[in-house]
Amino acid sequence: MDLAPPDLSARLDAIAPLREGAEFSWREAGEGTRTPLVLLHGIGSNAGSWVGQFEAFAAERRVIAWNAPGYGGSVPLPAAAPVAGDYGGALWRLMDHLGAAQCILVGQSLGAIMATAAARIAPSRVAALVLASPATGYAVPPGADLPETISRRISDIRELGPEGMAERRAMRLVTDKALPEVRALVRSAMASVNPDGYEQAVRLLAASDLPALLDGVSLPGMVVWGGEDVVTPPAGCRRIAEAFVGAQGIEIPGLGHAFATEGPQQFNEAIRPVLAAVDRARGN
Repeated sequence: MDLAPPDLSARLDAIAPLREGAEFSWREAGEGTRTPLVLLHGIGSNAGSWVGQFEAFAAERRVIAWNAPGYGGSVPLPAAAPVAGDYGGALWRLMDHLGAAQCILVGQSLGAIMATAAARIAPSRVAALVLASPATGYAVPPGADLPETISRRISDIRELGPEGMAERRAMRLVTDKALPEVRALVRSAMASVNPDGYEQAVRLLAASDLPALLDGVSLPGMVVWGGEDVVTPPAGCRRIAEAFVGAQGIEIPGLGHAFATEGPQQFNEAIRPVLAAVDRARGN
């Protein structure tokens, strides 16, 4: 008899139920005196992508995963084409609401651009910055024509809707070896995007230039990526690691773009030294 794969989203709900405020929705679990871990998802995902990180780290510290503006129950930003600093400012509004003065900030894919923008706005609030499978951005000037890859993303969400887009794109985020429950979670997250919020995020991707955002950022950090990533391939991730002065670059073999979801144990082991270094510096 065929059995349905385990429901990772149900497991996450048991650990970190979805919470909602006036402006944001987010997941949160854990407590204690250690510096909180804050997780920013990618363009086709949501706060539910971090189930493996809640399971690994919520027993030792507070863990917070937002739904970015325009995702889940989070209110979209007012601008049709918001810039990275708009998302960075939004993050600090949520952190103020949650009373989190400082954090270890992890951004995955487009979330890496948002995280870096937040670090530029308030570097003293970021104890360490981890960029996972970072999106570089296209550095499109305001008013310029969008590259074909960006235009295709916008047409996909408008013409196909979230379900159709997930059918076309979701499995590019994982390898062929990904477990059925992982594939189901990744597809469900993409199928749940808000079209307007997703289009805002696509326009952010078009306008952003992550190496330029990293210029002048001086924080403990790491850039980490999957060796089989076809969305932000290893060569581009290595360039980001070179642009992030002082950061360690780590490639995890055998994993794709959504590797924190596909291979949570490997991802958690990779970033744990960053967390440990922050804890030692603060006497925890």
